[in-house]
Amino acid sequence: MNFLRQISTGIETVVSFFGRAGAWLAIPMMVVILFDVIGRRFFNTGSTALQDLEWHFHGALFLLAFGWAYIRDEHVRIEILRERWQPRTHAVIEILGVVFFLLPYCFVVIWFGIDFVERAYLRNEGAPGGMGLSHRWIIKSFLVIAFILFALAGINRIIRAIDALCARHGDGSRECRGR
Repeated sequence: MNFLRQISTGIETVVSFFGRAGAWLAIPMMVVILFDVIGRRFFNTGSTALQDLEWHFHGALFLLAFGWAYIRDEHVRIEILRERWQPRTHAVIEILGVVFFLLPYCFVVIWFGIDFVERAYLRNEGAPGGMGLSHRWIIKSFLVIAFILFALAGINRIIRAIDALCARHGDGSRECRGR
């Protein structure tokens, strides 16, 4: 079980690093928004590229923080049901949800996302009409990165749930059972 905890800690470190890095994107995003708003309001200037950059920062911030929120258990839950469950029930439902829903979904998004990014890169895809940002493959790659991090976060939650299911006895030994 100690080996699994080390894996879980490593996953948390990686996902948290990307989540924190994504959180820092809020600062340049706010600067770009402020510059765009002031330019539009007071100098009658407008820039589709600036608006694209705002959305790219916003998308990258959200996508990088997605897995981090899941690891920290700060994501949306149906609390009206969850608050009535025992800790073992939480753990079993967490494992089932991750194995049957989260991981398959992540793998599908990653599988198709890689092709999505590759096509954008090969076509040198940019904003329609050439008014916005070029190199759309960069922002599209954040989708793949985010779902890899989200899948890692799901694996981390499975490890933590298995750990919660393993009871520690008075002699220091552990016994794992599902009930």
